[in-house]
Amino acid sequence: MSEQEIKKDTKAAKTISVMAVIIFLAKAMGLLRETLVAGLYGQGMESDMINTATQIPLLFFDMVLGVAILSTFVPIFNKYIENFGKEKAMDFANNFTTIVGFIAMAAAVVGMIFAEPLVKLMVPGYADVPGKVEQTAALLRILFPSIVFTASAYIAVGILQSFGEFTIPSLISVVSNGVMILYLVLFGNRFGLTGVAISMLIAWIMQLIVQIPHLIKFGFRYKFRFNIKESGIKEAALIALPVLISSWVQPLCNVINMSFGSSLGDGAVSALNWANKIYIIMVGVFAYAITNFIFPKLSRLSVGDNNDEFADMTRMSVGYIILIIGVVSALFLSLSRPIISVVFEHGEFTAESAKITGTALFYYSFGMMGYAVCEVLNKSFYALSDGKTPMFTSLIGIIVNFIAAAFLIKVLKMGVGGLALAGAVSSATIALCLMFMINRRRKGVINPAFVINVVKIIICTAAAFATAKGVDIFAVKLGTGTIITLIRLCVCAVPSCIVYVLAAYVLKVTEVRSVAERFLKRG
Repeated sequence: MSEQEIKKDTKAAKTISVMAVIIFLAKAMGLLRETLVAGLYGQGMESDMINTATQIPLLFFDMVLGVAILSTFVPIFNKYIENFGKEKAMDFANNFTTIVGFIAMAAAVVGMIFAEPLVKLMVPGYADVPGKVEQTAALLRILFPSIVFTASAYIAVGILQSFGEFTIPSLISVVSNGVMILYLVLFGNRFGLTGVAISMLIAWIMQLIVQIPHLIKFGFRYKFRFNIKESGIKEAALIALPVLISSWVQPLCNVINMSFGSSLGDGAVSALNWANKIYIIMVGVFAYAITNFIFPKLSRLSVGDNNDEFADMTRMSVGYIILIIGVVSALFLSLSRPIISVVFEHGEFTAESAKITGTALFYYSFGMMGYAVCEVLNKSFYALSDGKTPMFTSLIGIIVNFIAAAFLIKVLKMGVGGLALAGAVSSATIALCLMFMINRRRKGVINPAFVINVVKIIICTAAAFATAKGVDIFAVKLGTGTIITLIRLCVCAVPSCIVYVLAAYVLKVTEVRSVAERFLKRG
């Protein structure tokens, strides 16, 4: 590896590291927000209502716009910059913003009008509890307008990332979570669930506002443009539907789990939601940092004859994310129960609630690697303006999730754990399909050496799991309580991570050897 390549990799690593730290901060604040809500309402009817009312607008956003905004906007916006210059690119951005804004407003209005039927459709079990549907629908009407501001914030993120600004887009969640935490700390349950919902809406609005000064800095000024015949809009429309469908897997799997979970009694939906939040937080810290960094670069590499560079960047990204998530999943599988206890077990959130949520987290953790790989490879396909492949694999994943959930709940009677395991199986299935299909688009991404390397990482993960589990046999004797349990987690995690890194070095895992080589050359 040349000195120039080392400098280039080091700069990229620093950028990704800064993004990872910011995203981790945002996710940690999001977790604190959920902890405060759990402490106020426990794991029962009220927590079910606010969790459901929060998830449905996000589901609408993901299904109507969501990932499609960044996945269609960023490649086309970059093409405009490369081929027509910055001014034309900004004109396209204005047109795109106006059209997406109208779609978002229409979706919000529909959601507000049909709030009650939506609740009955998505969580049918709520109808068995008097007032649960109506109260959830009232919260839903407050939260649906957030779709408009979230859509605008996503476009702003795409513009800033295309100009190489990654810090501010990473900070928007820090700001929105800060608003929520401030409200919960100052007012708690003083204004009930309605107050919580309003604070959430304000938090989402802030995600857009905080980016405006930086959009101005890069020369963006919003001007009303509405031209559906523009070539860039037509191109976006052609790839938007498959991209949208491919992004449905996570929200639709959540809907499937919410639907099944709503019949398991009060608190089941909340248990799944909180376990899923922790699961997504830990995977997202690293997966989002990597994908946000590589996506604009992959979009540019896909334009020209850069197959080898495209394949190398994609393979490197998948390899690093599997390596990082390997040790995370080992710790979550071995320590799911104490993790939930530390995060949530206070106030109205009881030890029994922690047990149920811990079970959900344990089974979700089997899908961590799969989920992370999906995040990276989906962006690779989107950079190639290929939304159809992720679409078909996502449809497969949704079908797998539904069949697995029905079997695990109805036949094996696994309860909340079965629903979480169904989601994990779905993620793993999609990841395998995407890894197979990426080689059909760009040769050399997944090669035999890469497969062998992944097997080595899985062996290291098993070793880390066994270490943490073995140490925990003795660490559990430390006792209970938040501080004691946190110490217990640290006592188990440190030797587990050491074993993981040593095993990866001994087995010559590519990514670990690469990092070691850079340090040695620096020395």
